Amino acid sequence: PLMAQGIDTLYNTKPFERYWTRPRLVPKAGIGTQDRGFVEVGVQLHNIYKHPLSLISKGPYATVDIFIDDSNILVGPKMGYEITVGMIGIAIDATYFIDYNYDGESHTRNAWVATPKAGFSILGFADLFYGYSIPMSEQTITSISRNRLSLVINLNRDYFNLKEARRKK
Repeated sequence: PLMAQGIDTLYNTKPFERYWTRPRLVPKAGIGTQDRGFVEVGVQLHNIYKHPLSLISKGPYATVDIFIDDSNILVGPKMGYEITVGMIGIAIDATYFIDYNYDGESHTRNAWVATPKAGFSILGFADLFYGYSIPMSEQTITSISRNRLSLVINLNRDYFNLKEARRKK
């Protein structure tokens, strides 16, 4: 019989199939503002759930926020967890801020903050989140606002070919 598609193509095409991809260590990068601009770079152990109606993504991450202005450098290594469902996402992270030369006299201060975040997501690939930093230590960082807005991209190549992505067993 004549067929428009080969047997292998027909076999692999399952429109209502549901599965998790295997976790993949992927680059995570973004920009944001918290009274002043910052960049965020790091990695995420990211995986995707393919569902007929949408995609879900989740995973822990380790990144660093870097704020630079004319007078000082503020660095914030952090660890967190992110979950997205379709167009909505949430995350929470703990950040250890190191504020170099915060007073112009070469003094440094350190502070822990917890930051819950929520916002819009493009299926977990790109996230536009609002976050609020909650101080967790006696010393606080006063050179940035507690409010933050960030746009972060999770560079997981599985998004570009979910049919062929390695699957979780």
